[in-house]
Amino acid sequence: MYAPFIISSIVEDTPIGEKIDAQNVVSLEQLLNADLQLSAYGTGVLGIAVVFIGTVPQDAIHQDEITFDGATKELYAQVRLPYADLEQATEAEVLVLMARKYLQTLRDLAALEQVADFDWEHLLQDVQNLFVAKGLTI
Repeated sequence: MYAPFIISSIVEDTPIGEKIDAQNVVSLEQLLNADLQLSAYGTGVLGIAVVFIGTVPQDAIHQDEITFDGATKELYAQVRLPYADLEQATEAEVLVLMARKYLQTLRDLAALEQVADFDWEHLLQDVQNLFVAKGLTI
Protein backbone atom coordinates (compact mmCIF):
# COMPACT_ATOMS: atom_id res chain seq x y z
CA MET A 1 0.00 0.00 0.00
CA TYR A 2 1.18 3.49 -0.71
CA ALA A 3 -0.15 4.78 2.64
CA PRO A 4 -1.09 3.02 5.89
CA PHE A 5 -4.75 4.04 5.61
CA ILE A 6 -6.45 3.71 2.23
CA ILE A 7 -10.02 4.82 1.55
CA SER A 8 -11.75 4.13 -1.76
CA SER A 9 -15.24 3.55 -3.09
CA ILE A 10 -17.41 1.66 -5.51
CA VAL A 11 -20.26 3.93 -6.56
CA GLU A 12 -22.65 4.48 -9.40
CA ASP A 13 -22.64 7.65 -11.46
CA THR A 14 -25.47 9.20 -9.47
CA PRO A 15 -25.90 12.00 -6.95
CA ILE A 16 -25.25 9.37 -4.25
CA GLY A 17 -21.93 8.49 -5.84
CA GLU A 18 -21.03 12.17 -5.93
CA LYS A 19 -21.82 12.56 -2.23
CA ILE A 20 -19.30 9.81 -1.46
CA ASP A 21 -16.60 10.59 -4.01
CA ALA A 22 -16.72 14.37 -4.43
CA GLN A 23 -14.69 15.11 -1.30
CA ASN A 24 -15.41 12.52 1.34
CA VAL A 25 -13.16 9.65 0.24
CA VAL A 26 -10.14 11.94 0.00
CA SER A 27 -11.02 13.83 3.18
CA LEU A 28 -11.32 10.69 5.27
CA GLU A 29 -8.10 9.18 3.91
CA GLN A 30 -6.15 12.40 4.45
CA LEU A 31 -7.52 12.80 7.97
CA LEU A 32 -6.47 9.30 9.02
CA ASN A 33 -3.01 9.47 7.46
CA ALA A 34 -2.29 12.97 8.80
CA ASP A 35 -3.32 12.30 12.38
CA LEU A 36 -2.52 8.61 13.00
CA GLN A 37 0.57 6.46 12.61
CA LEU A 38 -0.44 2.83 12.06
CA SER A 39 3.00 1.68 13.20
CA ALA A 40 2.26 3.11 16.68
CA TYR A 41 -0.14 0.22 17.30
CA GLY A 42 2.27 -2.65 16.62
CA THR A 43 3.77 -4.59 13.74
CA GLY A 44 0.85 -6.93 13.04
CA VAL A 45 -0.87 -4.63 10.54
CA LEU A 46 0.97 -2.48 7.99
CA GLY A 47 -2.00 -1.26 5.99
CA ILE A 48 -5.77 -0.95 6.24
CA ALA A 49 -7.81 -0.42 3.08
CA VAL A 50 -11.53 0.26 3.29
CA VAL A 51 -13.70 0.48 0.18
CA PHE A 52 -17.15 1.99 0.67
CA ILE A 53 -19.93 0.57 -1.51
CA GLY A 54 -22.54 3.12 -2.52
CA THR A 55 -24.64 1.19 -5.02
CA VAL A 56 -28.31 0.20 -5.07
CA PRO A 57 -29.23 -2.59 -2.64
CA GLN A 58 -30.04 -4.89 -5.58
CA ASP A 59 -26.37 -4.83 -6.63
CA ALA A 60 -25.39 -8.48 -6.11
CA ILE A 61 -21.85 -8.04 -7.43
CA HIS A 62 -20.46 -5.79 -4.70
CA GLN A 63 -20.82 -7.38 -1.27
CA ASP A 64 -19.33 -6.82 2.16
CA GLU A 65 -15.96 -8.52 2.50
CA ILE A 66 -13.14 -8.50 5.03
CA THR A 67 -9.79 -10.17 4.37
CA PHE A 68 -6.33 -10.18 5.90
CA ASP A 69 -3.16 -11.01 3.97
CA GLY A 70 -0.70 -12.41 6.50
CA ALA A 71 2.21 -12.13 4.07
CA THR A 72 1.83 -8.39 3.53
CA LYS A 73 0.07 -7.68 6.85
CA GLU A 74 -2.62 -5.75 5.01
CA LEU A 75 -6.29 -5.69 5.86
CA TYR A 76 -8.93 -5.12 3.21
CA ALA A 77 -12.58 -4.37 3.83
CA GLN A 78 -15.32 -3.71 1.34
CA VAL A 79 -18.40 -2.34 3.16
CA ARG A 80 -21.83 -1.23 2.02
CA LEU A 81 -23.18 2.12 3.18
CA PRO A 82 -26.94 2.21 3.94
CA TYR A 83 -28.47 3.30 0.64
CA ALA A 84 -31.68 4.77 2.08
CA ASP A 85 -29.61 6.96 4.41
CA LEU A 86 -27.39 8.04 1.51
CA GLU A 87 -30.40 9.15 -0.51
CA GLN A 88 -31.57 11.55 2.21
CA ALA A 89 -28.16 12.75 3.45
CA THR A 90 -26.19 15.81 2.49
CA GLU A 91 -22.53 15.40 1.53
CA ALA A 92 -21.48 16.40 5.07
CA GLU A 93 -23.90 13.85 6.56
CA VAL A 94 -22.50 11.18 4.24
CA LEU A 95 -19.04 11.85 5.67
CA VAL A 96 -20.45 11.18 9.16
CA LEU A 97 -22.04 7.95 7.87
CA MET A 98 -18.69 6.95 6.39
CA ALA A 99 -16.87 7.70 9.66
CA ARG A 100 -19.40 5.65 11.62
CA LYS A 101 -19.11 2.74 9.19
CA TYR A 102 -15.31 3.02 9.21
CA LEU A 103 -15.18 2.70 13.00
CA GLN A 104 -17.55 -0.28 12.91
CA THR A 105 -15.39 -1.85 10.22
CA LEU A 106 -12.30 -1.45 12.41
CA ARG A 107 -14.19 -3.24 15.20
CA ASP A 108 -14.97 -6.06 12.75
CA LEU A 109 -11.35 -6.19 11.60
CA ALA A 110 -10.20 -6.36 15.22
CA ALA A 111 -12.19 -9.58 15.58
CA LEU A 112 -9.94 -11.35 13.06
CA GLU A 113 -8.02 -13.89 15.09
CA GLN A 114 -5.06 -14.20 12.73
CA VAL A 115 -3.89 -10.63 13.42
CA ALA A 116 -1.30 -10.66 16.21
CA ASP A 117 0.96 -7.97 17.70
CA PHE A 118 -1.48 -5.15 17.17
CA ASP A 119 -3.19 -2.91 19.73
CA TRP A 120 -6.70 -2.76 18.30
CA GLU A 121 -8.18 -1.21 21.42
CA HIS A 122 -5.78 1.75 21.23
CA LEU A 123 -6.38 2.23 17.48
CA LEU A 124 -10.16 2.11 17.92
CA GLN A 125 -10.02 4.68 20.71
CA ASP A 126 -7.73 6.99 18.73
CA VAL A 127 -9.90 6.81 15.61
CA GLN A 128 -13.04 7.49 17.62
CA ASN A 129 -11.38 10.43 19.41
CA LEU A 130 -10.17 11.82 16.07
CA PHE A 131 -13.62 11.60 14.50
CA VAL A 132 -15.22 13.30 17.51
CA ALA A 133 -12.58 16.05 17.49
CA LYS A 134 -13.25 16.70 13.79
CA GLY A 135 -17.00 16.88 14.27
CA LEU A 136 -17.72 13.48 12.79
CA THR A 137 -19.81 12.49 15.75
CA ILE A 138 -20.25 8.78 16.12
